[in-house]
Amino acid sequence: MEWHSSRLRGQRRLSGESSGIWKAVESCAEMGGSSFALFLGSQRSWKRPPLDQTAAARFREQRSLHGFDPAHILPHGSYLMNCGSPKEDVFEKSQALLVEELSRCSLLGLNLYNFHPGSSLGSITTEQCVDKIAGSINHAHRQTPAVVTVLENMSGQGSTVGGKFSELKSIIDKVRDQTRVGVCLDTCHAFAAGYDLAAEGGVSAMLNEFDQEVGLHYLKAIHLNDSKGTLGCHLDRHEDVGKGHIGLPAFRDIVNEPMLDNIPLILETPGRPGFEFAEQIEFLYSLCEKK
Repeated sequence: MEWHSSRLRGQRRLSGESSGIWKAVESCAEMGGSSFALFLGSQRSWKRPPLDQTAAARFREQRSLHGFDPAHILPHGSYLMNCGSPKEDVFEKSQALLVEELSRCSLLGLNLYNFHPGSSLGSITTEQCVDKIAGSINHAHRQTPAVVTVLENMSGQGSTVGGKFSELKSIIDKVRDQTRVGVCLDTCHAFAAGYDLAAEGGVSAMLNEFDQEVGLHYLKAIHLNDSKGTLGCHLDRHEDVGKGHIGLPAFRDIVNEPMLDNIPLILETPGRPGFEFAEQIEFLYSLCEKK
């Protein structure tokens, strides 16, 4: 394959609210990354103050100054949101928050927004939960322009939806404007859900299955994480690159996989002394086969 210096994009999720949202851009650049994720507000509250216009302008300026492509910046949704919730109050607040978050993306000049699909809480069927999630996306699309809603695959823990690629496709099928929906594949979640990335050829096998069931054109990003849990454990427990049950060979395959050219790779690993995020980014670059 032809390799480009921009091929690998690694960074962790950052919070940009308390010290200025533009700090996320600066932090990523300092770590040697060329892609990053960030939260757009507090994870502890449904209600947040409006995004400061001056801070948003400074974010746009810093993004341009450091040369970050908006397609390689992936804001992450609040963990409070459950757009498939059978509880009406939570469902309504989740719908409203999704609209607000997409509006914040527009203000920041970003065109992607990643979130966990939702959970049935065991009190409605998966199909009913899928209907609610898709309905929430359609509602948000009507209220906001342009931003692509990016569904994240899940580990299959409890009653969450999205552990199976077929469930992600079921949501996408019900979205009216399918040019505004995509998928972020989390490697830890996929492994925990039973997709064997650790096997020889496991990465390409997973991507081929995703292509057949969903379509590679929907793939917008990768959350690059090892797994503390074993294959099919359904536990969402991230580990540092090469330190878990997925293992180093799979990460070498990922950073050299032609199907992932120009797809941002974003770290959500815990980090440890001597192997923090900057070191993990540098290590991943070292695995790239320059041809």
